Amino acid sequence: MKLSKAKPGWKKMPEEVRKESILQAAMQCFFSKGFERTSVQDIADAAGLTKGGIYFHFESKEEIRDTLIQNFLSWERFGFEEPTVKALPPHLRLVEYLERLANRLAVEGNCSPRLFAEATACGAMEKEILSFYDSLEKLFAKTIKESQENGKIRADLSPELSARTLLALFDGLQIQSDISNKRALQTIGREVLKVFFKSMLFLPQDNCEI
Repeated sequence: MKLSKAKPGWKKMPEEVRKESILQAAMQCFFSKGFERTSVQDIADAAGLTKGGIYFHFESKEEIRDTLIQNFLSWERFGFEEPTVKALPPHLRLVEYLERLANRLAVEGNCSPRLFAEATACGAMEKEILSFYDSLEKLFAKTIKESQENGKIRADLSPELSARTLLALFDGLQIQSDISNKRALQTIGREVLKVFFKSMLFLPQDNCEI
């Protein structure tokens, strides 16, 4: 069996650069093969390293997965509190939140609801993932309520239930996108979200710019 060789100059790279390279390789493997079917050797091959090089930075495949999820769940990385976002009218701010979620997920092999499900199925990262969803629901509900007060979103809808429905729709579209690029989030998914906003959420006179 041919053994993998580490990249030239690998040991001279800063530790954070080496770890990020491993995480990127693992993300692509998990995306293409699924977590269970990916081995540490697969990650090593994708990163151009030996298995020893992987284990020097991470104790297990599970630790790599959990690190990827933790990085994705970092609230600051979405930029929801950026001045340009906060300056938008509430109904367009809601669209921008989804746009930023979609852009993070559009990176090939990025974390997705499917990886979340694989982690929580074995009891990992459940608290962190649920906390992330709770934060998104609260943010969306607050923004929907502001939009209702401004007369831009139907007033007869529950902000909390609308926020949960919107997130469930978004997750479902992402899972379908993972299964087939014929249902890509950036194309077909965008059209579905547009219909949801225009037909079920926004008042008839409003244009959906998602």
